[in-house]
Amino acid sequence: MEEILKYVQNQLVQIPFRLRTYVQDEQGKKYPQRNIYIKIDKYLKDFLHNPEARDRWIIIPGLRGVGKTTILAQLFLNHYQEVDQQRMLYISLDEVVNVLGSSLKDVLTAYERILGESFEKLTKPLFIFIDEAQYDPKWASVLKSVYDRSNKVFVVCSGSSAVSLQTNPDVIRRSIFQKLFPTSFTEFLMIRDDKLPVKDLKKNLKEALFNADSAKDAFEKLQRYQQSVVSVWSSIDRHYVDEYLKIGTLPFAIRMKDEARVYQTISLLLDKVINQDVQSLGRFDAKTLGYIKRVLFLLSESDVVSVQKLSTTLETTVHTVANILEVLEQAELLIRIMPYGSNSKKVRKPSRYQFMSSAMRSAFLSVAGNEQIFIGQRGRLMEDIVAMTLHREFVASSRGALNHDSSKNGADFILTIAEKSIIPIEVGMGEKLGTQVRNTMKKVHSAKYGIVICSNELTLLEDANIIKVPLDYFLLI
Repeated sequence: MEEILKYVQNQLVQIPFRLRTYVQDEQGKKYPQRNIYIKIDKYLKDFLHNPEARDRWIIIPGLRGVGKTTILAQLFLNHYQEVDQQRMLYISLDEVVNVLGSSLKDVLTAYERILGESFEKLTKPLFIFIDEAQYDPKWASVLKSVYDRSNKVFVVCSGSSAVSLQTNPDVIRRSIFQKLFPTSFTEFLMIRDDKLPVKDLKKNLKEALFNADSAKDAFEKLQRYQQSVVSVWSSIDRHYVDEYLKIGTLPFAIRMKDEARVYQTISLLLDKVINQDVQSLGRFDAKTLGYIKRVLFLLSESDVVSVQKLSTTLETTVHTVANILEVLEQAELLIRIMPYGSNSKKVRKPSRYQFMSSAMRSAFLSVAGNEQIFIGQRGRLMEDIVAMTLHREFVASSRGALNHDSSKNGADFILTIAEKSIIPIEVGMGEKLGTQVRNTMKKVHSAKYGIVICSNELTLLEDANIIKVPLDYFLLI
């Protein structure tokens, strides 16, 4: 306990200096705040002004490398001067568990000794920031206890996507989940060049594209923002699109820029996901863990792969492959997109798998070391971006469902919003005729209208109830 006591005392003194490396570059220039920061900061400010506020436990799950530590560091340092130094504690459970061989419970017990009062007797607000929560398997129950013992404690904790799997109904009722996704294109521009997004443009484009009555209605609404879109792109280097597809969905990679180093770092990240996050779920032996990177490599070259074919290629059982894919989805390395249709069809037909971060797919494609490989796979990387965007905007918030047309030459995606608006979507980096969407709309008669995301100009195919939307528009959503 004395060692833990010294550790907590040291954290209270040293952590503001240690965290600065996460919020600014070597020249001292601060990194911009991403969209999620604004949301969480509002909860923290509400608590500061009203310590009786109910929303005082925020959980930030997300794929490794998407910037969770930076968000925590920004929150901590931006409010550090507003309260007594001893009333803000920041710890990484990676350090606590793997270096000190201790636990979150021990740290918080030591913290109470330093404060000179138990959590139950607190009279002033207290702030606890916990990074890498997944390293302590009891993190959720310990924080639930703290939450219940005092309404003067505000907790923000982050961890890999596996933390979502360690929660229970009691935790879900008490906490607010704010999932951190890979960077959007507008966040990429913000981090890379300090280019701030145009106020409300994302909201307006999203509303126009996905909440229209018909393709004509969507076309007319999008036309209203044409000048704004042209203005934004007039100051963007067109090469940035390829940079974003390759590495730009992971914040650390944007600042690193050297592709070879980025891919090495991604490989190390994947090793951590496999050997720590996935292994912590306790479902696989060492031999099965060894298959995971091979599964990801095979998926990087083909989105729709049957479990049967994968099991044959890997020389393992169908059950093992199905389990691997399920865990990769839970770890949010992959987005599973099931076939559109009845439950029996969803079981019979293979699912489509997109990478949550296109940089992950790009890292596997880079193994071939051929620029022509990237050029040939640009469309697939763009499909990852579209899938991640639709997942973030509709699926993760339970406002929609994402499927694919499993028939030959069908739409890449079928988005269902609020269980009623069905929108087939086709994606491509070049010019598209809309053939896939047309094919799907012939079968899905209840489709509201179709969308083709491509390099064409904003075009209305009124006879087919389809709108062609340039990448310039979609990337700003």
